[in-house]
Amino acid sequence: MSLWELLALAGTMSTILGAFITVYAIINGRNTRKILTRMEEGHIETRKELREILIRIEQGQSEARKEMAEAIKYLAQLVVSESEKTRQVLKAQP
Repeated sequence: MSLWELLALAGTMSTILGAFITVYAIINGRNTRKILTRMEEGHIETRKELREILIRIEQGQSEARKEMAEAIKYLAQLVVSESEKTRQVLKAQP
């Protein structure tokens, strides 16, 4: 084979290889877009689930605050009633 024939053969092989690489890149790009779309949808669902969990946590905290406030009021009433009993006992002593 002459030099020109070898160059023509190498050029043809390079063109065919380039075509295959281009087709592969196009297919891979489509698959990558599909995968990214699915990942984004999963991320959105995860954000919704996280938002719901945070809402439930907030509701639980507000309920806990209410219960703690009621408990503090009850303890305050106990302190007041016990202090009244103590005053009465001290007044009754001669």
